[in-house]
Amino acid sequence: MTVLVTGATGFLGGRLAEALRERGEHVRVLVRREGALDGRGYEVARGCLEDPESLARAVRGVDVVYHCAGLATDWAPWSEFVAVNVTGVRYLLEAAARAGRVRRVVHVSTTDVYGYPRVACDESYGIRDVGLPYNRTKGRGEQEAWRIHRETGLPVTVVRPASIYGPRGKDFVVEFARLLCAGSMILIGGGRAPAGLLYVDNAVEAMIAAAASEETVGKAYNLRDETCETWRRYVFDLADGLGVKRPWIDLPERPTLAAAWLCEQAARILRRRERPLLTRHAALLLCRDQSYSIDRARLDFGFRSTVSYSEGVERCLAWLASDEGRAALSP
Repeated sequence: MTVLVTGATGFLGGRLAEALRERGEHVRVLVRREGALDGRGYEVARGCLEDPESLARAVRGVDVVYHCAGLATDWAPWSEFVAVNVTGVRYLLEAAARAGRVRRVVHVSTTDVYGYPRVACDESYGIRDVGLPYNRTKGRGEQEAWRIHRETGLPVTVVRPASIYGPRGKDFVVEFARLLCAGSMILIGGGRAPAGLLYVDNAVEAMIAAAASEETVGKAYNLRDETCETWRRYVFDLADGLGVKRPWIDLPERPTLAAAWLCEQAARILRRRERPLLTRHAALLLCRDQSYSIDRARLDFGFRSTVSYSEGVERCLAWLASDEGRAALSP
């Protein structure tokens, strides 16, 4: 079977491509940069989500498409968010539909499409646009996927991971470790909010299982690990494992969100590309309940966390202590 993985130079897509190759699948990867991923046992397709012709070539002869590529940040020009998270989804899935052979597309969305509700929900809650670029464009991109599924019959499955972590994870491992080592990590509301952590290997296993199940066509699935640790526990465990001081700055939710809005406005007025000191997206992730229901994933394709929380954290700490991890922490 030939599978196409987009975003294979990134965190989730890279681990997925490795796992599929280890299972003996013929893995084709869509890459933009010359030389990226050469010599790793993949078939390399040169192209990008903004180029429909390159996507048509990439999906030719493919059985399953795993769309992991996306602009996963809280600060970038609006045009870049739209090009990757909305238009890119449309171009890729249209190419897959025209190819005539693709029997499944697994599109990686996010629980952020729910709009950061105070009480974690299940998949019936629906997509809510709260005006933040990542939330808005990932929601619109998912809607594009559903539209193409309805209009063409392309078999689409959507996964909505919460907080993916693991070795090489930029957001919740490298960035958190940097903040902890610098003594500038903060908690919001005591860090009591469930973090919705999902170890990357558990995410990969879920995606492969979802692609193989006939029950998942036309459905969306929340993904997080079966246990749901708080941000406080996770951050403290990282700090202890790194041998640094636990964070002592604890901010209340409302003033923090207000301060984040002011930081964003100042950055826009000054036309800065650099990420502000604080954003509403980051603040909401740390203070809103991420314990989204995973009952549907359990029922339809037997999802379970094969890597436990304690083992996941140990693997992260071991990687951070490695040469690769130390290099990732360097400025």
